[in-house]
Amino acid sequence: MAVFPDAVPVLTDGTVTLRAHRESDLARIVEFANDPRSRAGVSLPSPYGMEQARDFLDKVRITWESGATEAAWAIEVDGRFAGSINLHPRATGTSEIGYSAHPDARGRGVVTAAARLLVDHAFDTLGLKTLVWRAARGNWASRRVAWTVGFTHDGTWPATHPGPDGSVTGTWLGHLHAHDPREPRLPWREPVVLEGAAVRLRPWTAADLPDEPLDEGLSRFMFGTAPSADDFDEWLLGRRERMADGEAIVWCIADAATDRALGGIQLFRMNLPMLRGSAQLAYWLQPSARGHGHLAAALDLMVAHAFTPVEDGGQGLRRIGANADVANLPSHKALRAGGFRTLGTTTGLPAYADGSVSDETEFELLATDDRDAQRSRRLPVPTLRTERLVLRDWGPEDAPSEEPKPDAVAAAAMGIEPRPPAAGYADWLASERCDELDGDSLGWCITDAETGRPLGSIGVRSLGTPLRSGTVGYWLYAGARGRGLAAEALKAVVAHAFSPDGLDLVRLDAATVDGNHASMLTLAAAGFRLFGQDHRSFVAADGSITDTAYFELLAEEHHGRETP
Repeated sequence: MAVFPDAVPVLTDGTVTLRAHRESDLARIVEFANDPRSRAGVSLPSPYGMEQARDFLDKVRITWESGATEAAWAIEVDGRFAGSINLHPRATGTSEIGYSAHPDARGRGVVTAAARLLVDHAFDTLGLKTLVWRAARGNWASRRVAWTVGFTHDGTWPATHPGPDGSVTGTWLGHLHAHDPREPRLPWREPVVLEGAAVRLRPWTAADLPDEPLDEGLSRFMFGTAPSADDFDEWLLGRRERMADGEAIVWCIADAATDRALGGIQLFRMNLPMLRGSAQLAYWLQPSARGHGHLAAALDLMVAHAFTPVEDGGQGLRRIGANADVANLPSHKALRAGGFRTLGTTTGLPAYADGSVSDETEFELLATDDRDAQRSRRLPVPTLRTERLVLRDWGPEDAPSEEPKPDAVAAAAMGIEPRPPAAGYADWLASERCDELDGDSLGWCITDAETGRPLGSIGVRSLGTPLRSGTVGYWLYAGARGRGLAAEALKAVVAHAFSPDGLDLVRLDAATVDGNHASMLTLAAAGFRLFGQDHRSFVAADGSITDTAYFELLAEEHHGRETP
């Protein structure tokens, strides 16, 4: 018959020892059991005194004397009781590990060392195949120990752990197989503090409760990435869980002077082996923090840290990806100004809670990119005035009241339908502005000087090249044609394009279908000359195939026309 305490194998690494519990441990067991942190993580009788401690010791003794090889050990450090650790059989070859630390033994690596001793004993001596672990959700000390010795985090069992105050929380679950490495599977990611002149990136704290409500943009586009005051505690716990899983690093964007939480920025999707060395980016700002350059400053800090080698304190990434709804113009602006380039558009994603779906643009930035060279911003659209017209930026107020009617003239002369739709005007406007974020195009709404009514559109594209040239394009609604308005608008744009205070170009070109005499006359009136033609090269919106005529105008020619 097994005799306690002789039946308990002693395990030691020279500093931490696992041994049988003793009568001399009872006082410190009582101290442990009445500590608030202990009671939050372990279900214990209340009150807990010497009687309850003796009951615990008796149960341990009875278990060992029954011939069990898996029961509870006392953890000893410096000759004193420092906690308990145990194995509970759950199935053939599988046991559950549990552990607890006396308050004065916490934070010293004692329980981690004890867990290593018992894990090795369980697999190498007892021949177990699997160990499982569980802890109350939010018991970070227990989770850190399990992570350190190689346990996975398999998920959370909701509403299964009762707290001492009557509350109920979830239970974290994990496992470790005998053949698994007995070390962390993934990094436990911690946000280092990154200091900037205007903002600092730092860890979130419980004191960072949002002081502004979520606006429409945050509610629609962020899918829970931005917290509300009502769900902040759960949000914060979830972010910490993701970092513990090695999946994300989450920073608070704080005002450098006041430390007020302005928003958040995170790298995520960092736990997949196939995506090793890369991460996805997400960010948000509270409404009052926008328009002050805070996001641009946060991006600069985060990108520099992300691409810095690990040995120098960074993340050692080679790629950062991002996605933005095509209608989320502020996000597009931030990414393009931050040096990210577009890869393409995903159709039919994301899907929103209201049943609507959208498209999103994919962006990326590589560690090897010349980030400054890739930065781009939408060119400012100056207001240009003529006798009858005002050329200005397109705005929300310019949505047509009805869908465009079929226009045979435009269909024969244009390769696409250029007119904005009535129902989808907001998406059209967002798409136009996103396209302009490349910084290589500039567009105006042609409006009536008296009424402000939109009459058409004119723009210059293919800017931003060393050639200092651009391509002109324009269209008018049917009711605005035949009065020389296109020529009037074109002359104003040409003057701005060649002005040193404007675009300061040296050349403009334009193309039109060979039979579009009205457009040819418009170009000629502005000083353009025909310089070439190709045949059967243009497919119009109506399906017809025709020739293309090419026109150009040089700055010196334009200035010569202006000179008396």
